[in-house]
Amino acid sequence: MLTPAPHIHHATGKHGTAVLDVRQGAWLMLDPDASKIWRAITLWGSIAALADEIAVLTGQTPQAVHGQIAAFVDGLVATGVLVDTDDCPPQRKRWWR
Repeated sequence: MLTPAPHIHHATGKHGTAVLDVRQGAWLMLDPDASKIWRAITLWGSIAALADEIAVLTGQTPQAVHGQIAAFVDGLVATGVLVDTDDCPPQRKRWWR
């Protein structure tokens, strides 16, 4: 399941999504199309049905759209904006807290 990293804050408006990386002190501004992907990840934790939905709207093939979405998401994971919780071991808590 994909989720924003703990150091990421975000807000979505009608013109797109603003993503703040608190560790880096950097903003990432997403246009409305990229915001659809971001919303799917933050709401569902997955982009499974998103390619079909966008393909219908844009007249492209679902395979082409899925490839573009996957490349975008892979970039966000590589930069540490998104975390794949299926790949991460559970965090151990200190016994005294």
